[in-house]
Amino acid sequence: MRPVVILLAIGLLLGCSNAPLSVSLRDFDIDVAAIQSSKIAFVKQGFEKPPVGLTRASLEGTLTYKTGVSFTFYAADTEPCTTQTNGLYLCDQNPAIEEIGKANFTSSPTQPLLLSGNKLTNGINTGDLWIGIKLESGLFTAGTLQFRNMVAKIAVLP
Repeated sequence: MRPVVILLAIGLLLGCSNAPLSVSLRDFDIDVAAIQSSKIAFVKQGFEKPPVGLTRASLEGTLTYKTGVSFTFYAADTEPCTTQTNGLYLCDQNPAIEEIGKANFTSSPTQPLLLSGNKLTNGINTGDLWIGIKLESGLFTAGTLQFRNMVAKIAVLP
């Protein structure tokens, strides 16, 4: 009887080690007039680093902008480049950058956002995360790209 109880306790502990947690990122906006069409614009993220290491993370939230454009999103876990303008890093594609998702604003100005990748997970682990955006189709006009309710859903290392 005692070995069964010990095995059950070990199973529960191991099951808890992969329990999902969440880390909230601060809402942020990007003034699209500051983004150059051939560059990836990065914003350093603000959040409290999780107290434990992660095996994987995905970032969920909502994104609002005008219809008729599509974007690709990127992550970096180190400074993505040295070129800064108006608080944004304006970068060319390089090995420090990883594509983590896309959004298409064809039918609605508000879209659910789901991003994932190794650089995203590493950035949350280290507390150093930059999220980048690049225009893929459509034309930039005046306005603000709004990132809201951004939450990193994470799994903890066993």
